[in-house]
Amino acid sequence: MFITLIGIGSETLLEDFDAAGVEYARRHPQPGVIMNAGEVVEVLKFTIPAVATIIVAWLNTRPSRKVTVTLKDKSIWQAEGRSVAEVEKLLTGAKTIMALETKKPEGHKK
Repeated sequence: MFITLIGIGSETLLEDFDAAGVEYARRHPQPGVIMNAGEVVEVLKFTIPAVATIIVAWLNTRPSRKVTVTLKDKSIWQAEGRSVAEVEKLLTGAKTIMALETKKPEGHKK
């Protein structure tokens, strides 16, 4: 499962993965490849219920956070306002996931 992190503060999702013991690896583009996206991580060892729970909790912490799930049939769904069970269903058929932080978190240092 690959997740694209966009926006200053979107990497806080990784802190939640760390706290829950979800393993992931940062993926860097091949040299010479220009990407118009944020950081990409591959979630390695996980269960869909655990990732769904983390995503819902991450979304509920700040209203400026968004998660978009593109399914294998190319339909696009927003995860905000959905229950953990609903997000689990989305993740089961996910092709790509994008986590977006639309506002810089207070006290964020970079």
